[in-house]
Amino acid sequence: MDETQYTLTEHLTELRTRLIRSMLAIFVTTTTALGFAPRLLDYSVKPLTDVLVEQNRVVTVLVHEDEAKRTKLASTLQAQPKVSFLEAAADLSGVRALAEKGVEDRRPIDLLLVSSAALGASGLLATDVLEGIEPAPYVVYLVPDANAPIVSELMLEGANVVLDPPRNTVLSRLVQRAAGAMGKSKSKDALVVLSPLDPFFAYLRIALVIGLFLATPIWLYQAWRFVAPGLYAHEKALVVPVITSGSALFIGGGAFAYFVMFPMMFDVIVNQMMPSTLVGTFTVDKYLGLLLRMTVAFGVAFETPLAIALLAMVGIVSPAKLRSWRKYAIVMAFVLGALLTPADPFSQFAMAIPLILFYELGIILAAIVYRKREERVASSEPLTNAE
Repeated sequence: MDETQYTLTEHLTELRTRLIRSMLAIFVTTTTALGFAPRLLDYSVKPLTDVLVEQNRVVTVLVHEDEAKRTKLASTLQAQPKVSFLEAAADLSGVRALAEKGVEDRRPIDLLLVSSAALGASGLLATDVLEGIEPAPYVVYLVPDANAPIVSELMLEGANVVLDPPRNTVLSRLVQRAAGAMGKSKSKDALVVLSPLDPFFAYLRIALVIGLFLATPIWLYQAWRFVAPGLYAHEKALVVPVITSGSALFIGGGAFAYFVMFPMMFDVIVNQMMPSTLVGTFTVDKYLGLLLRMTVAFGVAFETPLAIALLAMVGIVSPAKLRSWRKYAIVMAFVLGALLTPADPFSQFAMAIPLILFYELGIILAAIVYRKREERVASSEPLTNAE
């Protein structure tokens, strides 16, 4: 039967068939991904948990008068997994300015290690130098001899004292104590669940996301087969490059969202936009909903140049018409950016800018394919769908 002569009912039946085949393909790939769901879930939450882990690191400053010991101890601190080592100094002179800047940047000093010899002859303790700084760092003094007079003086002040140089196990305990004193804990590095069924639904959702992307060539091919009866023979011959490029663009859009957009977006939202008076608790349900929406949205956005080129190829749009619509396309890009991303300007721009760039690329591709179409019409090529 000639597919170009289908009635409306037959076209709807054909559409239903293509949709069913697409959904079956997604079901198969989703079921396959479900077998790897725990590992996929761990990997999928990394853009957010990496930001939370970095935010939860213990910001540490070392003050030691001995350069050799200072360098060695700084290296040991940098190797600590929970430490974000900020600076090593020879005396306390610049510590207050450093602490004030940390508070201003919302990355206050959590742990301050001070050699007793670095206190100098002024008699000022680190706590005196940092008076008024909030939140106040967890200060630990390093003493070379447990029987030195300075130890008794520090103990009378209620200070924390350890031998210099401290062992790795001692440093680990100090980091943990500082983390506890500053309200930082390992539990804040992870997403939370609010229902016993949340992990199960999380596995289903992440499997669906992966399954949708794995099945991209199949559901794109089904979409192509549905519109193929209305194409010319030379247009039908483009099935392989169209499906290949369409799949690459859709998967590339999802990858861009995950590897580029998500880390930057969460860094802005968690580290810069969240007020210090609030404590973020992120649920896996909300996160995966955002992951699904954003990856699919960017996948579709990356299809823009291909979609425009195909519309130009069949004569629905022309380059001139696309240029005249440019201002509306720019506005629509920002509207979609606001609707499909979290309510922050950074995410909106990160979504809108690729849409605008892809629209411009679509105009270039449309000009190429439209010119070739006009050349065929001018050469009196038979306007038949079955050459």
